[in-house]
Order: sequence, then structure tokens, then C-alpha cells
Amino acid sequence: MLCWIDDMFGSTEQSFKDKEDEFQFQSAMRALVVTSYVLFKAGYFVNVPKCCLIPEKVMTYLGIECDSLHCKFLIPQERILKYLPILQDLISKQWVSFADLERIVGKLVSLESAVPAGMWYTREQYAVLRKSGISPSSRKVVKEKKFLKVTPKLREEWSMWIYFLTMNTGAPWKKYQNIYLGADIATDASGRSYAGVIDFPDGPLEVVGGEFEDSLLQEDIQVKEGEALRATLQCLVDKFSSKILGKTLICKIDNQVLKAVLERKGTSQNSSLNEIGKQIYWLQQMGQFYISLQYVRSEDNVADKFTREAPGLEVSLSHHTFMKIWNSWGPFQWDLMATSANVKKDPQGKKLSFFSRYHDSQAAGVDLFAQQLHWLKQVYCFPPIPIVGMVLKYLEQQKVDCVMIIPSINAPWVNLMSSYMTDLMVISLPFDVRTFTVLNPSGKKIPKKFPHAMLAVKLQFSKPGSLLKYLHA
Repeated sequence: MLCWIDDMFGSTEQSFKDKEDEFQFQSAMRALVVTSYVLFKAGYFVNVPKCCLIPEKVMTYLGIECDSLHCKFLIPQERILKYLPILQDLISKQWVSFADLERIVGKLVSLESAVPAGMWYTREQYAVLRKSGISPSSRKVVKEKKFLKVTPKLREEWSMWIYFLTMNTGAPWKKYQNIYLGADIATDASGRSYAGVIDFPDGPLEVVGGEFEDSLLQEDIQVKEGEALRATLQCLVDKFSSKILGKTLICKIDNQVLKAVLERKGTSQNSSLNEIGKQIYWLQQMGQFYISLQYVRSEDNVADKFTREAPGLEVSLSHHTFMKIWNSWGPFQWDLMATSANVKKDPQGKKLSFFSRYHDSQAAGVDLFAQQLHWLKQVYCFPPIPIVGMVLKYLEQQKVDCVMIIPSINAPWVNLMSSYMTDLMVISLPFDVRTFTVLNPSGKKIPKKFPHAMLAVKLQFSKPGSLLKYLHA
């Protein structure tokens, strides 16, 4: 059997890494002599002219600069000067040959050890090559004659690589893998919603969650699982940045496709998942932490139950009907109970400020009943029907005027509501199919048919209640 060792790189012994330069040099020399002797006795030939037989602190190995002074891998300057003009030329083109694209993406991939984010910005190039219909084993002349359209996504990847090459910050030899965060982190998603649970042993328990926005509802489940993980990591960066700094976070997920894609830094098969993966990568860089994914079965995932809560609690009012209310009683600045997916918007399409049930990076706060509301103006609220009475009582305590969506039913809270009501609007009749929608478990919007009329009422809690005016079903 013939065995070849093409290249080999060695360093000083681990026990000498913190010693003075002379000790480290002698240690590296010993390693070099022993390695060379063993290889020679084993029958290998050493190409002396290509060898570096005197230890150095900075050495180029396999096209990558190994810097022991700063414990980094860097791109050699000559490769930077070679690749930058090629990338700048490609960006200016409308078409690129299969051969040119194949060559440049191969060169960029070879820099991965010095550019940690690099692989994330090669996946679109591989996707374009894969969709071209040309096989990597095709003849050179075929590859040269096949031209591919330069898309905005291709330009984005090349622009990022120009940035990476220009900055050349390198990649550290050591990752955040030795110090683990003492918290139980789990994420999950269903067809319509996502959730994440962050449980610190000494508190607090933080739940991240909500329904998916329209742009994500039609995506594959692994994309939704990725968004659940991204939103949970965003919460950790926003609220617990000091706790996660320099730590490894073990994140429990129940989707093996997502785990594989994140561990190999992207996929050319699913661009949406790739985009979320990039965001997860940059969150780690921004928060200076590292994630380690652990697969668990769905039944063992503590976040699973938060994605399967009753869909009826998140009923949405149509924008058309909301604009009718806006034109009569608006404008509004606040939506008291919403998520980033269903919060109401003004006529220009701008989201109102809102409070959410669980942590939402766009929300002004979590849990309506934990907020001080007395300073709020121009308020709208559509509470889940089971807690209408609680919301009315809390708004009365806070003395906040509000326009509220309520059912036209006989309920214990009717008298309280009637004493503060100044105006009323019928917005739907029983079993109406146009005014309200809800997401089914697969994430599809379907009509929500209430068996009773639904009303919009204008409530003035900032003044003492008037004589009772009864609202009849």
C-alpha cells in the first residue's frame, strides 16, 4: 500500500505555550526534529526545498497565514490582491460564465478557515451553478460557453467577500467552547407560531413567542424552526448580553435538518433558511457567544406547548375594518395586545406600538397587566374574549381611554363597560366570514366566525363612570 502525506504543519508543545520565546522555539525545534526523523524512518521522502525547517511565529500553510502571535488564521496579502479585482469585475457584469463562477467560488471556499462567515456567502453561487443544468464533470469548453445571469443575491455574496478580504480580520484558533451557559434553552415552531424558552437556574424564566408574519407562513417547517431559534437568540442578546458573553449556549431543537444546515454553515437548497442562518451567525458574533445545537424529540421539547396554544386567542381584525374604526375614532398610537405579526398598522402601513404576551423584539413591553398605562394616548385593544373583563378592570384602574373590540353578549363585565362607553359601532354580524381571520395549525389564514355580533366601543376611563347604560345581545 502506498500512502502519501502531502502537507504537514506543526507547532510548539502545549506545555510550553505560555513560556518565553526561547523555550517555545526550542520546543518547536524538538517537535520538528522528531517528526522529520519518524517520517524518514517510516520511508517517506521530505521535499527539503519546500520545507520550512526553522520555526517561525507567522507562516503560510496551504494558502492560509497561520499567526501564532495573535492565534489567528489570516488571508495572505498576495491572495487578497489577486481575488479583489476578480470580484470587483464580476460585480460589474450582467452575465458570468459557468467556468468563471465555478473557479471563483472554489477559491473563496478555500479561505474558510480564515473567514468564519465565508461559507454562508457561497451558497447562492452554488445554487446558481446547480440550477444551470451543467454538470461539474462537463468538458471545459461547455462550461466556458454556458453563461448565467448575475442576480442581486450573487452581487450580495461577492460584495460581502470584498468586505471580508478588505478587512481580513482573520479567524481565532480558539472558540467559545469551554465555558457553558447554565441555562436550559429550547426552541420550537409549528405551522403558525414559534416559541423559545430560556430557563436560568436562579431565574428568570423567559418565554419568546408569537405568530409568524405573512412572509414566513408559506415557508418550510425548518425555516420556521430557524426563525424560532433566531428570535430566541435575539432575546438573549437584548436582555442577557452580560450572561452569555464568551459562553457556549446549548440550544435544544427538534428539527434535524436545521441542525445539519447550521452546523455546515448553510445550504444551497433553501435560500430562506440560509438567510436566517446568516442572521443567527451574526447574532453570535455580535453577542460574542457560541451555540451548540442538541437534538431532542418533540415530546421532550419544553417549548413545544407554547406553539400549540389555542389559535382562537390570536384572532385578527381585517385592515379594512380597522380603517373604518380609524376614520371614526382615530388616529391610534397603541395596540395594547398584539404580536409583531398581527399588530395593527396606520394608513401608511406603519405598525403601531404594542405590548405582547411573550417576549417580542419589536414590542414596547411584555404582558399588558405588568405595564403602567396612564400616560398612553390614542389606544386600541382587541383582547381575547375570555379575558375581556380583566382588561376592562385594568384599564379602569389605569384610567386609560381606549377603543376596544368586544363581543355583543351578556357577560358579567357588560355593566362595567357600559358605564364608560361613549360610542359604539357594529363591525360584524353573527357568523360573518370577512371581518376576522385566524391561523389554523398549518399556518393558513381562515375566517373566524363568531356566533354573535362583534362591536367596537369607545371607552372613556379618564373620567368617572356615568349612569349605567346596558348593552344587550
